[in-house]
Amino acid sequence: MPVSRPSRRFFALTLICAWLALGQAAALAADRVLIIGATSRSAAELIPQALERGHEVTALARRPDAVGFEHERLTVVKGDVYDVDSLIAAMRGDEVVISMVGPRVDPMKEVEFMDLYTVGTANIMQAMRAAGDERLLVASSLAVENELPTEKPALDDLGTMWIWNARRLYRDMQEMEVLVRDSGLGYVILRPPFLVEEPARGDLKVSVNTDSPKQTMLTFADFAAFVLDQVEGDQYLNTTVGLYSDRKLQWGENADFEKLAEQAKKDREAAAAQ
Repeated sequence: MPVSRPSRRFFALTLICAWLALGQAAALAADRVLIIGATSRSAAELIPQALERGHEVTALARRPDAVGFEHERLTVVKGDVYDVDSLIAAMRGDEVVISMVGPRVDPMKEVEFMDLYTVGTANIMQAMRAAGDERLLVASSLAVENELPTEKPALDDLGTMWIWNARRLYRDMQEMEVLVRDSGLGYVILRPPFLVEEPARGDLKVSVNTDSPKQTMLTFADFAAFVLDQVEGDQYLNTTVGLYSDRKLQWGENADFEKLAEQAKKDREAAAAQ
């Protein structure tokens, strides 16, 4: 039986809609991302997950040889957030910029000075404007929500001691957040809790533009997945997102302060050697 003219139109429209949907999905999968701080522990999850999702990835690091990934859709470049020209050179103007910059500090020692977040992020935003990029995803920390201590705590209070030793770092983060909100760029400020290298648990929760529960844990894998969700969607665009879980952080049980200090020392020595 011949197909009627309205049926033909309906069939043609269905094909066109399906074709457009496939085109949109392909365009989404091909989104380019620039990961700054590509040797960070977060980037070790971000890079493979981004590639698995089909993204074109540029990974920027001061030590490109330490990135440790190879893929046909991965480009590793040398750069430094204190060097605006190196940032501009890494950008094409059509990528989502993800900043995972962070210093390698010893949690057992006071941070004497810190401007990495304010100066580095200001340089990233300057480079984005020069290149034409419009969206920035930047890692901060839930710790910025704390009232930073003005007096040194007791040595046996490890959680408070951590905040004390890093108070200048977190103050720099607080100031960085203000710069990002005032930038005029599309942004998501990400505040993760204590991150651990474990398989994904799927237990991530969010607080938007408000404080979050403290002393919780989250896996790097779950954090990376959430970051990439922000590459692919607008749900939390132009907000500050606190990330947490119901899994409580307990020093000496599921978190080892001294092990963290030892790992930080090894990371610094490896960086110095290269």
